[in-house]
Amino acid sequence: MSKYTKFIWNYKVYIALLLIVLSGLYLRFWDFNNNIGFGWDQTRDAWKTRDILMGQVVLNGPRTGVGHFYLGPLWYYLLAPFYFITKLDPVGAIYLNIFVNIFNFGAFFWVTKKIYNDYAALFAVIILATSKYLISITQTPWNVSPLFGFSALIFYSIYKVVYKNDYKFIPVLAFLTGLFFHLHFAVIFLIPIILLSFVFVQHKMKALIIGIKSLPLFLIWLLPIVIFDLQTKNSNTNLFSSFLKDYYVGGFHLQFFLHRLHDAFIQFQTVLAFPPKQTMLKFLIPIVFLIFAIFEKNKKERLLNYLVSLWFIVPSILYALYGGSTSEYYVLLNAPLVIYILIYLQKKILLVKFKYVLIPFLLAIWGFYIFYNTHDLWVKSSYGGLHKDKDVTVTLMNTGMKLGYNEGDIHSYLRQIWSDAKKKK
Repeated sequence: MSKYTKFIWNYKVYIALLLIVLSGLYLRFWDFNNNIGFGWDQTRDAWKTRDILMGQVVLNGPRTGVGHFYLGPLWYYLLAPFYFITKLDPVGAIYLNIFVNIFNFGAFFWVTKKIYNDYAALFAVIILATSKYLISITQTPWNVSPLFGFSALIFYSIYKVVYKNDYKFIPVLAFLTGLFFHLHFAVIFLIPIILLSFVFVQHKMKALIIGIKSLPLFLIWLLPIVIFDLQTKNSNTNLFSSFLKDYYVGGFHLQFFLHRLHDAFIQFQTVLAFPPKQTMLKFLIPIVFLIFAIFEKNKKERLLNYLVSLWFIVPSILYALYGGSTSEYYVLLNAPLVIYILIYLQKKILLVKFKYVLIPFLLAIWGFYIFYNTHDLWVKSSYGGLHKDKDVTVTLMNTGMKLGYNEGDIHSYLRQIWSDAKKKK
C-alpha cells in the first residue's frame, strides 16, 4: 500500500466529509451573485448593519413575525465586519452566510459523531448537504441560517448532562440557550425541552446548583433587549399580555391539538422530500419511531429516544395553545432530530438477519433522495439574484424614480449606499 493510499484510507472519513461539504456549499453558493436575491428581512438587516458601521449602538435585533417581540442584535454585529470589508455592499451578508453554513456542517458532523459514530455523522451531513429544503433555508443570509448548527450543539449539551452525567455542560447549555434568543423566537420551545430533559438527571441537586450558578451565562444575552426596552419605554409585560390576548386559544383542546400536529412534525415533510406522498412520511416515520422506542430494551437507548422525542412533543403541545399563523421554519430547531430518528431506525433495520439484502435497498433509496432533491440545482442561473437587483436599481435611478428609505426594499438600500459613496469622493 503506497503512502498516498494509506493516507486516503486513514483519513477516509474526513476526505468524505470534505467532499460532502464542498458539494453542499456548491449547491448553496455557486455563482451566488446571480442566484441569491435579497428580500425584506435581508434588506432590514443591511440597514441595521449600516447603522452600526455609522456609529450607532443597535440593541434590538430582528422582530418576530408574530407578537412583535424583538430578538437580540447578535446577527447584525456578525454582519458588521463583512459589510465593512465590502463597503456596505449587501454581498457581505452572503460571505457571512458561507461561514455560517460551514459552521452548520462542522457542528452537525461533530455532534453526530460524538453521539453515534463516524458513518452516522457522514450520513447526517449528506442529508444536510442535499436536502432541497435545508439548502433553501440556509442559503438565505438571515438570522435563521445558524439555527441548525446551534440546535445540534444544544441537543448535545443536553445529551452530555442527562445521558453522560457530565455537568460541566450545564454552563455551556445556558450560554447556548441565551445565544439562541438572538437567532429565533423558537427559544420558547427550548426552555421546557431542557427542563423536561433534566427530569432524568442523575444528581438533581448538583444539576440545580450548577444551573443556578450558570444563569448569568443565559441572562447576559438578554441585556441588549432589556436596555432597549428601558430606553424606548416598552414593556415586555404589556407585549406578553398582548401576545396572550391575540394568540392564546384559551386552553388545551384535543381537536385543535390534532390539527396542529401538522405544524409540529412538518420538518419530517420538509427535510424528507420524497415524491409523491411527503405528508405520509411526516406521520409514518414518527409512528414507527414511537413503536421502536416503546419496545426498546436498552435502558440507555430509551433515555436517548426520550431526549429526542421532547423536541417534537413540546412544540406539538405549545402549538396547541397558540392560535396564530405558523411557518415551517418555526420548528427548524428540530430538523437535526429528524435525521437522528432516521439514524436510529436504520440502525434497527440493519440488526435484522437479512441486513445484507437491505443495505443495497437503503443505498438505492438515499441515492434517489439525493437525485430528487438536487437534480435541478447543479446548473445555476446565469442572471438573477443580487446582480439583477443592482441592475434594476440602476435602471430605476436612471429613469429619475425617487427611491427613499424603505426598510424592506433592496433598491432603496443600494441607492443610499451608492449615494453615500459618491459624496465621499
